[in-house]
Amino acid sequence: MRKTYVFAILFIFSLSLWAQEEEAPDYDSRPGMLTLNDEEQEPPPKKRYKLKNRRFELSLLNLNFALSNSFLAANDVIRDPVDMIQTGKFFRNSVSININDFLRGFQCNFDTVIEPLSLKFNWKDKWGFGLDIARVNVTGNLQLSGNFLSFNEVKKDKFGAGGAVFVDCGIPVFFHYDDVKIKVRPSVYLPVVYTEPNIKYSYRKVVNEETGDTGMRLQIDYDVRVYSIVDMKGFADNDMNVIFQDLQDNAWGIARNNLGYDFSLGFEYPWLDYLDVGVDITNIPVPFASATLSHYTQIDGEVYFDSSKMDMFNLINEKNIPEDTYGYPKDFKVKYKNGSKDIYRPFTMLFYGVYRPNESEIFSLIPSLGFSISHLYAEIGSIEGGLSARMDLSNIFITTIGINYNDRRWKNSLDFVLNLRAFEFDLGLSFQSSDLIKCFQGAGAGVALGLKFGW
Repeated sequence: MRKTYVFAILFIFSLSLWAQEEEAPDYDSRPGMLTLNDEEQEPPPKKRYKLKNRRFELSLLNLNFALSNSFLAANDVIRDPVDMIQTGKFFRNSVSININDFLRGFQCNFDTVIEPLSLKFNWKDKWGFGLDIARVNVTGNLQLSGNFLSFNEVKKDKFGAGGAVFVDCGIPVFFHYDDVKIKVRPSVYLPVVYTEPNIKYSYRKVVNEETGDTGMRLQIDYDVRVYSIVDMKGFADNDMNVIFQDLQDNAWGIARNNLGYDFSLGFEYPWLDYLDVGVDITNIPVPFASATLSHYTQIDGEVYFDSSKMDMFNLINEKNIPEDTYGYPKDFKVKYKNGSKDIYRPFTMLFYGVYRPNESEIFSLIPSLGFSISHLYAEIGSIEGGLSARMDLSNIFITTIGINYNDRRWKNSLDFVLNLRAFEFDLGLSFQSSDLIKCFQGAGAGVALGLKFGW
């Protein structure tokens, strides 16, 4: 019985000690005294200095220019550095090229973006809006099919030239919903010139129904239409007054009938402490609000050659080729017509992540993957993506290097940002080509410049 009382007293005493341990403070409030659990507590992390983003921003004359091809690279024309030092010459004596690179297919791309003026307001990085005024985008490409250049047997192949000139105005807006950053940019755009590749090529075996002879038939069908905001006949007649007069007389009609509307949308979410994920969707068309062009210049026809119609004996003796062996338009001419066409801008959806190793505030990796749809190319769909690495020094000096596949081209890029709060200078350099190896060899180049002011 005595043991039972002793055990009960010890149990009650242990509970009181446990309660005191829970209620006891982790520190001694007396000045100069250290905390009781210093070994278990970590000092608060020191915040790295970072320059704040501008609240008001004025961007002037941002330029982006790029030209690339898949055939001729810089090292085919320019000597390597060691050879330059030894010979004192910059260019090679002769251009050394591989014709097989051309026969696999040729593609040339051209892009220019001019942003004359844009304004932005940013309230503590929580929300903001802006105004992009009269941004001009000139883009074009020429693609020659490898089947066409190598005379490979194919039933149907499509290639040609595509290009467009767009002018747009947009209102970029961003805000946060809980932890999600949302970006929206409604815009109105005006197509000035627009054309799609529409040359069809076939090269296949055929049998002459009359003689039973076997041969090859090469056929090219083309229907090239260049749509424009005004009748292009004035250019052909070297009469620019007609074009200027047309613009003046139809200014209200252009604003009412030719403008199109679309918008861009983006989401970004801090998924983990070291990883943000997001998606950018550009040029989402608004239903029943596409731009239109009503004038077009047309060149169409058919060219073919059928070797099954040739009689080699008659060819040797009579030295003539039967007329049904080949064909081409005998009344070739450029046509100027009126006809409405809906014009959409290229669409892109790109998923990306911002990965910060060890929660670094300086270094981050940015992988991306998505797709694009553009009728300016023979194959309208394409996969896009790549990998970039960014070093951010207190939002003052930012350097980004990347290898990405965007707009049907590989781009090895290096971008610099010098941000002094009141003034920012942006510079971007890149090698570009639709061929990855040619991209590293300098088969194309791009440069971007930007000036921003504010506080």
